[in-house]
Parts: sequence; structure tokens; C-alpha cells
Amino acid sequence: MQLTIPQVAKLYGKHRSTVHRHIEAGRLSCGFRGDETRVVDMAELVRCYGEPKQLPPEMQPTATVTKEDLQPAMLRALQAMHQELVSLREEVAQLRQLPPPPPTTKPSSLPQKAATDDDPHGLRSLARSMFENQATDKNGKR
Repeated sequence: MQLTIPQVAKLYGKHRSTVHRHIEAGRLSCGFRGDETRVVDMAELVRCYGEPKQLPPEMQPTATVTKEDLQPAMLRALQAMHQELVSLREEVAQLRQLPPPPPTTKPSSLPQKAATDDDPHGLRSLARSMFENQATDKNGKR
């Protein structure tokens, strides 16, 4: 929001010449509107002079929402959520009535582990295969 020099002076209780002097000294920066009127940004005013004691009418917050205004909106939202919950429960009930899908025999991409209780880590079978390979190498079969 941008304010003219008279608006700034009135808002902060300063004389217009004081605001002009601060602009000329570089303490306060300003810009120009299309009609060559000097305007000062509200953020610049807060930086230079601090928060005003009372905001200009254009910046006054709008009336707050009362409980009476909020209750119908909350009631509509609650009814919509209840309706969605009911429809989701009906959909779940319909899905439970469907037959289960047929079992698929997809080959597993992971290698199956040999389920042996006496060799849980497979070390014995690894050692056995290594000894068998050494025995076949010595006999010249390879």
C-alpha cells in the first residue's frame, strides 16, 4: 500500500515538511505515481517510523467471522464427510462380497532358499560342492 505525503503526515502525526525533509535527506525513500505525486510504501514507513498507532481506514482489518457465520459452513462440511464415509463403507461391503482372486503362480524374482534345518546358512552344501569339484578335477573328468 502506498500513501501520499499528506496521508503519511496525518498517519504518523508529523508535519508534511518533516516528511519531505526525511525524503530529501535519504532517511525515507519514495516513489512517484502516474500523476507525479510522491508516494511512500507502507513497508518503508514502518522501517523508518515504526508501526503506526492507528492504521488508515483502507488497512483496517475486516470484521471477524462470527460463530453464527461459521457454524453452517462447518455443518455442511461435516455432512459431506459423513456422506463420503457412508459411500466408502458401502463400497467396502460390495468388495467383500466378490469372490477372492484366483491364485497366481508367478515365478519369484528372488532366489528360493533351500529350507534345511541342519544347514541354515548353506555353508555345508557349499563346502560339499567345493569338495566334489576338487575330486572331479583330480580324477581328470573336467
